[in-house]
Amino acid sequence: MKNLLVAQSGGPTSAINASLYGVVMEANENPNIGKVYGAVHGVFGLIHDNLIGIYDVESLKTTPSAYLGSVRYHLSDDFNDIDYRDILETVKKHDIGYMAFIGGNDSMDTVDRLSRFFKSINYPCNVIGVPKTIDNDLVGTDHTPGYGSSIKYIATTFQELKLDTNAYQSGRATIVEVMGRDAGWLTAGSKLACLNGLGPDWMYLPESAFNVDKFLEDVKAIYERQRKVLIAVSEGVRDVEGRYIANLLSVDGNLDAFGHTQLGGVSGVLGSLIKSRLGIPVRTIELNLMQRCAGHLTSKTDLDEAEMCGRFASKMVQNNNGKFVSMVRNDQKTYSIRCELVNVNEVANKVKSLPINWIINGNDISDDFIEYALPLIQGEITPAYSNGLPVYKVLYK
Repeated sequence: MKNLLVAQSGGPTSAINASLYGVVMEANENPNIGKVYGAVHGVFGLIHDNLIGIYDVESLKTTPSAYLGSVRYHLSDDFNDIDYRDILETVKKHDIGYMAFIGGNDSMDTVDRLSRFFKSINYPCNVIGVPKTIDNDLVGTDHTPGYGSSIKYIATTFQELKLDTNAYQSGRATIVEVMGRDAGWLTAGSKLACLNGLGPDWMYLPESAFNVDKFLEDVKAIYERQRKVLIAVSEGVRDVEGRYIANLLSVDGNLDAFGHTQLGGVSGVLGSLIKSRLGIPVRTIELNLMQRCAGHLTSKTDLDEAEMCGRFASKMVQNNNGKFVSMVRNDQKTYSIRCELVNVNEVANKVKSLPINWIINGNDISDDFIEYALPLIQGEITPAYSNGLPVYKVLYK
């Protein structure tokens, strides 16, 4: 009987702890798995032997962020690196035969390296990857746990912003910056608010080349018609040459060929551009971390699927190494998902972009996206409350 180690890494989400819950619950029900250890701060905890036993997990499913703590740490290509020596010592000390890493692109790279390391030294320890990222940019899976809750929050926020901007008689352009440096899945989520008549006027994503002059024409046309503009923009929008717009626009709105000037977020850059070129009052908003930690507005479907991925990983890790848990959408009229395994080296360090044919005229999203995304935000979770606030489980490290 071997013990199982579970770790979390990369950006936290509202659903990553639901996957942790699934891993632990399934392992506890398996007579072939001994103790379940958690690595505090991901692979960093594994390197430094900072492990804890995980027992009481009941409230984890509705707790946002990463309960075990997260990390962004790249293991070396060289298996003779001291990190691997320390990892092996930790594994032997705690008799670990199975590992489940919950994370995104970088985390799957860690899974790939660890699985190959153990194989190279013929050590009996299987490593499996569990999908997680609000960006929804992991290849090899229909979508990722965490994404549904994030776009539920984003679409709801756009509805509320639309109502707020409609309350005033005076005109204004409101630019809302959404996470997504390399893929526009999150920004596309704002389109769901249009189903209730309260979505953004235009949406700009990294997959479609951003043209400054066309952007200004879009803003001007909407503003002249309704005196109000609400725009969703990915932080990673870039020009036809692939250069990030946030790095190319200077304070006066002119293009800087050297890309040295950076105002911060792209919303601020575009806001300055609208004000200087069009003379329209502007308010800029960065949704920032709220997109991934809004535990009060999670999708039940998202949490249930996150748990399902965790449970599947616990089952499969006993006989599989270097694999990744993929969610496959069943070909049925009623939405449903099943889990399968794919090789993790087919997932690590790759980015899944939003289909370019789903983007209309560079500033809108087709109904194909709505059909894809709408099932992911269904259902509500009500956490326990104390003092009028949600109660979340905290690991006091």
